[in-house]
Amino acid sequence: MKSNIIRNALFAAAAFGLAAQAFAASTVAGVPMSEKHMKAFGGEIACQTCHGEALPTSRPSDKACIGCHGTMDKIPTKPNKFDKFPHASAHYGSTLECTTCHAEHKASKALCNDCHVVEWTNFK
Repeated sequence: MKSNIIRNALFAAAAFGLAAQAFAASTVAGVPMSEKHMKAFGGEIACQTCHGEALPTSRPSDKACIGCHGTMDKIPTKPNKFDKFPHASAHYGSTLECTTCHAEHKASKALCNDCHVVEWTNFK
């Protein structure tokens, strides 16, 4: 019993250490960044890349997202078992801001799931 407690404590400490290393490796100005965006910019990205001259505490404009990713109709989305396509919403069309669902410095949240039960594949 005591050996299980010690083993679990060591495992938790190791996991925390790995998580801290992963977090530290993916930060810009002290905020978390996705590995995908870090790699896209060769590890060198500044707040102004997405936020422009706005304060980094505000959401970036859609122009910043569209500059790299293209417009919603150009972004491929995988079909799901409900045959829904988030970038062609039955309610909003393609009028929502990218940051309504997608976030860089915290977990993204699918607006559709506020009312519907939809399993999105490859949602980031």
